[in-house]
Amino acid sequence: MQLKNIFSIFNPIKIKHTLSTRLLAYILLCSSALAVIITLVQLTWDYKQDVRKIEASIDQIEASFLHPMAASLWNLDEEQIQIQIEGIMKLSDMQYVRVHEVLGNTEVPLIEQGILKDKFDISKKFDLVYQDEVVGTLFVAASLSEVYDRLIAKSVLILVSQTIKTMLVSICILLIIYYTVIRHINKIARYTRHIKLNTHNKNLILDGRQSISDADELDELVYLLNKMQKRIVAELTDKKIAIEELQQERDFSATIINSSSTVICCLDSDLTISTINPAAVILTGYSQEELHNKNWLDIFVLDDNKEKIGYKFANNEAIQGIEIDMHDQMGGKNTLLWTFSAFYEGMNIKYLIGFGHDITPQKQIELQVTRLNDELEEKVNTRTAALTDSNKQITETLEELKRTQLTLVESEKMASLGGLVAGVAHEINTPIGICVTAASFLQEEIDTLETRLDDNSLTRSYVKKVIERISESGRLLHTNLNRAADLISSFKQVAVDQSSEACYSFKLADNINQVLTSLKHKLKKVPGQVYVTCPEDLSIYSFPGSFAQIYSNLILNSLIHGFENWEGTCDIYIDIKQQGNELQIDYRDTGKGIPDEIADRIFDPFVTSKRGSGGSGLGTHIVYNIVKQLLKGDIQYLAAKKGTHFKIKIPYQASSNS
Repeated sequence: MQLKNIFSIFNPIKIKHTLSTRLLAYILLCSSALAVIITLVQLTWDYKQDVRKIEASIDQIEASFLHPMAASLWNLDEEQIQIQIEGIMKLSDMQYVRVHEVLGNTEVPLIEQGILKDKFDISKKFDLVYQDEVVGTLFVAASLSEVYDRLIAKSVLILVSQTIKTMLVSICILLIIYYTVIRHINKIARYTRHIKLNTHNKNLILDGRQSISDADELDELVYLLNKMQKRIVAELTDKKIAIEELQQERDFSATIINSSSTVICCLDSDLTISTINPAAVILTGYSQEELHNKNWLDIFVLDDNKEKIGYKFANNEAIQGIEIDMHDQMGGKNTLLWTFSAFYEGMNIKYLIGFGHDITPQKQIELQVTRLNDELEEKVNTRTAALTDSNKQITETLEELKRTQLTLVESEKMASLGGLVAGVAHEINTPIGICVTAASFLQEEIDTLETRLDDNSLTRSYVKKVIERISESGRLLHTNLNRAADLISSFKQVAVDQSSEACYSFKLADNINQVLTSLKHKLKKVPGQVYVTCPEDLSIYSFPGSFAQIYSNLILNSLIHGFENWEGTCDIYIDIKQQGNELQIDYRDTGKGIPDEIADRIFDPFVTSKRGSGGSGLGTHIVYNIVKQLLKGDIQYLAAKKGTHFKIKIPYQASSNS
């Protein structure tokens, strides 16, 4: 309907008077008026010129005829006076001349010529003076009738010529206007009359337009018209689409509202129900016709709550998510969660949209949950006492486990020390055995020498051989006793350092070498090498026993876990260096590495890959505790494609005063 009304604007208008006709009429009217005005101005000018000419003739009479005529009158020469009067009558537009003779105080008509009238258009009376005496009077009169006749004839001529000229000019102007304006306007009108706004049209192009530089107002009008029709077509198309979409949305919204289980209603400003969806019919038991024009408070609010809710509406308070109880037609009680949106007209509420969600099932569930919570709370209180006793027992057990863990850690330390003792004993066994054999051999040689001395059977050659054998045995004793002394010294230092927490300045190279010496019996069992990189003069003020414990635990872990049943290279690399205020120890081996399943927990207690095969799982845990707690440093396990890699950073302190 709206589109039809829009299109009706462009219905053709019946033209009774064309623009050309009106323009011709206006041009003729203006030209005629202008011609009349110009003619009147011309006639007025000519009239004044003729009057001035007559007045000049009268003035000429005063200058040329008065004195001669006075002399002729004095001489009573009537013939001469007649000749003079005829001369005056020959002047322009003179109508009447009369001469009076003055006798005493009386004027006596003497001669007259022309037509006498009661009133003349122009007249004048002169005194005829001769020798300072008035001898008579001269009366002259002029008529304007001839002037009027000439003006009428001239006006007719002017009007006829102006009319012909006006017609010719008007026709020329009209032709020019038609060619430059009217025909283009007619084309614009025809284009507009046949335009269809429900589809795209061809652009209007005026005839005879060659260049854009010659564009004028009509071209601008055509451009705007083309642009306007395109915009109108686009806007009408968009509006049509929008109307269709709006209708679809309206149908969709109506479907949602009618199928919604939420009560949706529209209320007037006095809370009268204007419209309501079918959900209210199901909830209240009333039909939509019965609910129409009913007050919302009477249907959806209990009597004891109406005043409170009505007060909120009266004071324009926001109603968002308020639970309101109601009774249905059968007397059943329901609870709805109401939210209202107000639409204003100026400062006053025009209407309200209400959304009431039935939460009766949820309220029933809440009651059941509350009841169950009460029962559960009672059960919880009953069991809390039992749990308190259990927690007390668990706490005591946990403390016992912590004490056991500390005991195991200390046992692991002592077991490590015991391993050192066994290793040193094994290493000492060989040099001591050689020393015992050499001592026994010396004793036998001495006994033989003593016997032969008693028998006086000594020879120089025998003595030389005995001396050589005794010297060889002495060298064996000296070499092996020195070796045993070195082993005992290393074991003594490591054992003392690991069993005490002494803190003093020591060289890191000597410390690692002592540990390697004490573990040489175990390192011999592995086909590999230990490569140590450490400056000989690098010293630190710290706990040497803790450092020895770190090295020994890491090396033993590599031997036991990394190199056992390993067919690859079995090398260990220990890099010790000072980096600023830190001592960095980089330890890595080329063994099997740490399994992925325990790599993230490698520093936890009792984590081992030898579970059930003699592994305690405390080696790396002890190293972690020494580095973190005692030495205040940091240790990281770095995942590698091959072998195990640890990086240790410890605060560096050169001496006790630094």
